[in-house]
Amino acid sequence: MRALHHRSLVVGLLALGLAAGTGLPAAAVPAAAASAVASVVSAAPGDGPTVSVSRTGGRTAARTARKLYVDPTSQAASAAAAARRDGRRSTAKKLDVIATAPQARWFGTWNQTRTVKAEVRAYVKAAQKKKRVAQLVLYAIPDRDCGGWSSGGFSATEYRAWIRQVAAGLKGSKAVVVLEPDSLGHTCGGSQRTALLKDATSRLAKAGAWVYLDGGHSRWNSPATAAKRLKAAGVSKARGFAVNVSNFNSTKAEVAYGRKVAAQLAKRGVSSTHRKFVVDTSRNGRATANGQWCNPGGQGLGLRPRWVSSGGVDAYLWVKRPGESDGACGGGPAAGEWFESYALGLVARRVKG
Repeated sequence: MRALHHRSLVVGLLALGLAAGTGLPAAAVPAAAASAVASVVSAAPGDGPTVSVSRTGGRTAARTARKLYVDPTSQAASAAAAARRDGRRSTAKKLDVIATAPQARWFGTWNQTRTVKAEVRAYVKAAQKKKRVAQLVLYAIPDRDCGGWSSGGFSATEYRAWIRQVAAGLKGSKAVVVLEPDSLGHTCGGSQRTALLKDATSRLAKAGAWVYLDGGHSRWNSPATAAKRLKAAGVSKARGFAVNVSNFNSTKAEVAYGRKVAAQLAKRGVSSTHRKFVVDTSRNGRATANGQWCNPGGQGLGLRPRWVSSGGVDAYLWVKRPGESDGACGGGPAAGEWFESYALGLVARRVKG
């Protein structure tokens, strides 16, 4: 039920030179990883544009005319490059299925307030240079998942300052931002959490981002409950909401759930401009996890990321980066670390399309 993207101590990951769940920093990624992705990304299917002009935050932006950005510094890219260096060409080719797909980069407490503006700016600039749309996840709100595996986050004061710096880094980039998975599915934080989300949504939208708040998923809260929390958290300033983040529920179930949430938002006076949603399809190709969240066996990659722009669905995204462990369970390493055997299993059982 949780987003479960970073399920170990961030300190341990940083000691390894990793930003948990975000892949290796650009400076630490072997040049071969970036060049390997660049050599095959042009042939990657499923991330093509669907031209659609929409108005958000008072600006008209045909951002869906641009493809989603493929990050060449992901852990999947690094692993594929390492496999090639080792002569494991078959493995490298399989890992390319993940490495060449657009995926979100996660930003959180491991990105310090004094540096996060530059880090965000560098990432979105790389996407702009390729004429593609960057996808980001922000995961730093106080008490993140309410004392679960990803407890922590900034203080309220620190979070407001951090969001200001993130927004400054995003300005003009027309990026996609999934804001604080877990934050509305859980019930902790009260009015303070709601106020922080409203402030963040407003600032990020003013910077030109399409913001998607936490909509949970079809096995969690009811559509009415999700809609009530979304409205309180400022969805009227956002593009909409995200469903199935880091989870394994089927695309069909999540689209149906998302449409029910959108209908509930409509009943609460939220306009259609702010009722769009995105579905995390990163690992739901088999959708047989039955509520298990931590490296459940037998799963596969879902539909490749792409704009949809139909029926209320803005896009299918890979919000969770496939191949990065949910935690030290199911034979996996610590959360956010590369789990190659699991990645290869996801590829083997992937859906085509």
